[in-house]
Amino acid sequence: MESDSWKSVAQSSDAMKMMAEGLRRSSETNDATESPIFKEVIRHLGESRTVLDIGAGVGRFTGPLASAGCDVTAIEPADEMQSPLVDTLTRYNVRDKVRVVQSPWPAQESFQAEVSLAAFVIQFADDPVEFARTMENAATRRCILAVHVDPMMAFLQDLWPLFHPGQAAPKMRVFADIYPQLLAVGIVADVRVFSEQHGPRFADPKAAVDMLAVRLGIRDDAAAVARLRDILQTRSQDMVQTDPRRAAVISWQPR
Repeated sequence: MESDSWKSVAQSSDAMKMMAEGLRRSSETNDATESPIFKEVIRHLGESRTVLDIGAGVGRFTGPLASAGCDVTAIEPADEMQSPLVDTLTRYNVRDKVRVVQSPWPAQESFQAEVSLAAFVIQFADDPVEFARTMENAATRRCILAVHVDPMMAFLQDLWPLFHPGQAAPKMRVFADIYPQLLAVGIVADVRVFSEQHGPRFADPKAAVDMLAVRLGIRDDAAAVARLRDILQTRSQDMVQTDPRRAAVISWQPR
């Protein structure tokens, strides 16, 4: 599993800025309260309604959970996510109700909440088991992970060898990689796989070139960018296709 190379591709400053913008658009157009992830959190709340949102990103779940009366602590390490996160909290009118902590996970500070939630971030962890165990230490009622079943940016697998011959394409950890590690250490969870319909990969051809040039590490190579633009022109129909993507909600009672 090329997790380190994937992280270097996905977590550069430019990539994080693009991710933040994509998450912002998605959070504004999709109703998070209809997500199985949101519903799983709500289902396991107790009287205090406390939630730890680990890797909160732009606040896709933080905002709706706080708006639903939850006491939310949002953990988000990335500089690029801080301003969009505040914007989301402002849009939901919950800015004063959410504690935002800029920290990686596991964090040095101790936290406790009824539910610890980590949606689509454990794939970046150096040690997924340590990540999950620390979630358990913070939760009194439920740990909830959301993990991709189908890899995001899978089409990079086709493009990568064209620009980096002889190098293995970076791969993101998915459910099939992560859940067996949890099982091996005795974390037996309820698992629900669901599909979400996503819009076109890229509505704007220029945005496609810019984003993929960053992901491929060729942004400063004019000739390579021109080649990428030519390749994408031949795949324009693929770029505008909508497709369902599967994700898994992994939910268990902490030890």
